[in-house]
Amino acid sequence: MPPLRPVRAAVAAIALVVLAACSADVAGDPAAAPAASATPTRAPLTFEQAVAALTETLVPTATVERCDEYEPGSPEAQEYLDQRAASQAEEAAATGGADAPAPSTSLPQCGNPLLTDLRAASLAGHAFVRGDPIDVPVTGGASRAIEVYEMPDAGAARTAVATEAADLDGWAVDRETPRVDNADGTYVPRTVVSGAGVNQVDLPGWTAWVLTRDEASFQDDGSAAADPYSAAHLWAERDGFVLRVQVVGDAPGQAVATALATATQYVTALDPTDATG
Repeated sequence: MPPLRPVRAAVAAIALVVLAACSADVAGDPAAAPAASATPTRAPLTFEQAVAALTETLVPTATVERCDEYEPGSPEAQEYLDQRAASQAEEAAATGGADAPAPSTSLPQCGNPLLTDLRAASLAGHAFVRGDPIDVPVTGGASRAIEVYEMPDAGAARTAVATEAADLDGWAVDRETPRVDNADGTYVPRTVVSGAGVNQVDLPGWTAWVLTRDEASFQDDGSAAADPYSAAHLWAERDGFVLRVQVVGDAPGQAVATALATATQYVTALDPTDATG
């Protein structure tokens, strides 16, 4: 029997999976959320503005993935379906038409499916190409994602952010997980979560909270199984919109600063006056 070997899923897998994590499905108390940072009166935010501000300058660019939702029956939705049908037809022609699937009529669904949003858009960027090895931590995060959701109303947005700030699943809690042996001869080393917590942060014009943790793994003899890294999830709301910024694979203790800097860059693009408050 070959010797046991550690699973080094390192953050290439973690970054692509964990960016969709850290969600709770039990509503919190929106009344517990503090008031947003004071800013001058402005026109309400629109979904078009929120989407336009999602640019690649916000994320690492070795691999970039974008998702946009479309209103069913809209010209944009029809254009998307037409382009997808054309691509499927080209693929079918290249293979002689064998087993060609019927044109799809489904539209993209972005972000967290647990949120009761009307529309959403997201942008994820990674400091590595899919399939390539990645050493972490990476300054600024191995992966960053920004998601924006248009909620049914301002109350729904407040509830969503209050729920996430409550950290009902305990993601942002210090703990230790013992080593886990897998049936295939690999194992997950002992994992220690530290520096975890939930804090309100100052994001001009928005009510914002950030959840964070550092993660390190150790061999049985106490030596490091992999370099430690940090992760953070920032949630914010304004005008019935929810903003989510996620950072994975940053230097220990740095993911909060990266998430807040990314969120600040985004909201400044929405309204440059927010840069000065």
